[in-house]
Amino acid sequence: MPANLVKRAIEQSRNREPIVRAMALLRGTRVLATVDREAATQAFSEGVAVAEGLSLDTGSLELLLEEAVRLGATADPLAAIALFRRLSPDDHRMGRSSTGTMLVQSLAQSGDVETAVGLLEDLNFETRGAELVIHVASDPALQRRAMFAARERWRALRKRPNSPNLGQDEYYHLFSQHWRKLESLEAETWLDEILLAIETDPDRSLRARFGERVEFYSMQDMHLFQLLNVLRALKPPDRVSAILHAHPAVTSAVEMYPLGLESLTAQHPTPEGGPQGKGFVYAGSGSEGDRRLVAGMIAAHHGDPSAVQRLLAEARHLYHVDTDTQDPNLAPRVFWPSCHGYKVAMHWAGDRLEKDAEPLLAEIPDPDFILLASIDLAAGALHLPQHSGVRMSHHPKSTHRI
Repeated sequence: MPANLVKRAIEQSRNREPIVRAMALLRGTRVLATVDREAATQAFSEGVAVAEGLSLDTGSLELLLEEAVRLGATADPLAAIALFRRLSPDDHRMGRSSTGTMLVQSLAQSGDVETAVGLLEDLNFETRGAELVIHVASDPALQRRAMFAARERWRALRKRPNSPNLGQDEYYHLFSQHWRKLESLEAETWLDEILLAIETDPDRSLRARFGERVEFYSMQDMHLFQLLNVLRALKPPDRVSAILHAHPAVTSAVEMYPLGLESLTAQHPTPEGGPQGKGFVYAGSGSEGDRRLVAGMIAAHHGDPSAVQRLLAEARHLYHVDTDTQDPNLAPRVFWPSCHGYKVAMHWAGDRLEKDAEPLLAEIPDPDFILLASIDLAAGALHLPQHSGVRMSHHPKSTHRI
């Protein structure tokens, strides 16, 4: 059923607008990759060709092509890399970094560690993922190359104003976990550079929670906590005490986690949840619609029988907002939040109900949304991870992009 749904949607998209055709091909790629690799490669190639020929403004086209890279990362990594390299290297956005990171991770997981490391070493492009490469690579030389690439990327990010925090954070966590792969003098040199950065770079406010009772509101404090194990191993006690004296919040945390992140990891080796995989949580925000969709997804994940109907109800609400005649959404319809909402609902319908979910497509009011949501239904039926994607909200009274 899943493969037939996707192939039918792709076939039907031949008679739709080019942007619908592009999205059907690209979103179908990751489903086809699980059942028909050749068809997936062909769909990705055609989808990219259609996408690159669309008459969109530069920003919207860049977002769409980034989406194409992410969707192609598992189906055709080399073609996805080629597309990624065609994107503007001057766009240092967080979304671009996550796209590059997906590529690195996909390459590493498929065994092409050399190519993954090469992408990390190319500072013209936004990527992360060095830690996964180190875990996957069996060659110590490739592990060291990944570490050096992470350090050079960290150095470059420090020089860039308003650089993404998470891009820098990866390096602190990586060094805390893998510093023993360096020679002792080499490791101390790296540590000295990091300590200097903590003390001299502008501090930033945040809220980061480690474990159940440790919270930091300073970027400097958080980074120092992450490195306590290395600090205690490489510096004499009086030097450690002097550093901690300047950071009272970290001193308090030491009572519970004397080796910082290493102590936390030892106590909680397999934390649950996405961001908590590294032991901390960033406070975040999003639109009210996003929060309701997330609540519905959590309910679906936990087997709530009413979750799919909740998600469909939220998608209907978003559709009324997008089609409000007084303040309509002028962004391309395939990127409307309501289109995303219906895809989320049908993904979880497929995941929970499998083939019995198909009749629910009749509840979707837009034929293009039905076509695209059927692909997500197929992905859910195969129990693939839910893919988010691009959402845009462009209203005459309030122009913004999600």
